Amino acid sequence: MDRGPFRASDSSAPISSDRAARPIISGRLIVRGAALAYGAYLFFLPAYQHSITVWAVCAAFYTTFVALFLLAARLTGRRHIVAFALYFLFAFLYFAFNHEAAPVFVYPFAMLCLFLTRLRAVFLVLAAMMAGVIAETRYFGHSFATAEEVLFFCVIIGLSNFAFAQQERTTVLVERANSEVARLSQEAERERIARDLHDLLGHTLTVITVKLDLARRLLSFNAERARDEIADAEQTARNALAEVRDAVSGYRAEGLEAEISRARRSLLSAEVKLSTAMVPVELSPMDASALCLVLREAVTNIVRHARATACRVTLLEEAGAIHFTVEDNGVGGPIREGNGLRGMRERLQPMNGSVRLAASGTGGTRLEITLPRERGLQSQTGSEISEEAV
Repeated sequence: MDRGPFRASDSSAPISSDRAARPIISGRLIVRGAALAYGAYLFFLPAYQHSITVWAVCAAFYTTFVALFLLAARLTGRRHIVAFALYFLFAFLYFAFNHEAAPVFVYPFAMLCLFLTRLRAVFLVLAAMMAGVIAETRYFGHSFATAEEVLFFCVIIGLSNFAFAQQERTTVLVERANSEVARLSQEAERERIARDLHDLLGHTLTVITVKLDLARRLLSFNAERARDEIADAEQTARNALAEVRDAVSGYRAEGLEAEISRARRSLLSAEVKLSTAMVPVELSPMDASALCLVLREAVTNIVRHARATACRVTLLEEAGAIHFTVEDNGVGGPIREGNGLRGMRERLQPMNGSVRLAASGTGGTRLEITLPRERGLQSQTGSEISEEAV
């Protein structure tokens, strides 16, 4: 007999899942009641028109039958194995007392089929039980038609119970898988929102800080320019609020060109000239969103740390991949991976993208993003466009 299904820790067995055990056993009160009622008929039929002693023996058999019926349905682990072993032993003992009670073998076998998880184990148990039934039938000289009757009902009812239990187990596994998918989706969404908020707020607050600092220095000798910077900072804050709302809803619609325009204004506030070399490339919404946020993070780092005077952004497609580069002529220095670069890697990972951060030829930092073409999109032909920031 296969012991695996009886282990309480086995997740594939119905007895290890409260949700599965209830519909299989506790939720079938009508079937159980009918089974016990038919059992009473089997056990008390021999007592009809017999002495009180026969009635007492039949009552003892029936009481034992009910106890084993309930125990086999509720116990777990080793006690479960013992309960079923006693249940089969009881069937053989009672069959010797009442050879007309052949259906008594159907009870333990049909119940066991609710807990076995392998069809091979079902047939092994059936073969062992039928060998015992045939041996006992031959020993007592009963008709072999009795063994055929036992085999017929055990196959019909036992396999039906086995199929029903397998369906219940499958339902439980599907529900668990759906719950796990929902949990992972929620975690992925939280991580996405965290990355987006880091990219959006980190960049925007840096720009606002630079503009307000510039306005403070201009206030004493150029009040009109200071007011313009303050107004620009206010508008930046308003845009940031809308972008945060977009990040929470996962919506990106403006595209890479609009992001480059914002980057130019942000860099201009820090007195950094932006030049671009962009080949027209057809970008999917996911690719465009990723490149926009990469550019935003790169511009934030340039404004905060680079002390650069020039920045160059290039976009091209070659060798079946999109190449996006942001390069500055700042102070450079040791490269350490922080939340920004880590967020870039996590954002590009679902698209099989790669991030490379290295020193540039001008002494600053060069950020290279590579996105392989996975959907067979064809790039648009066109001449290279160069644009110098005003």
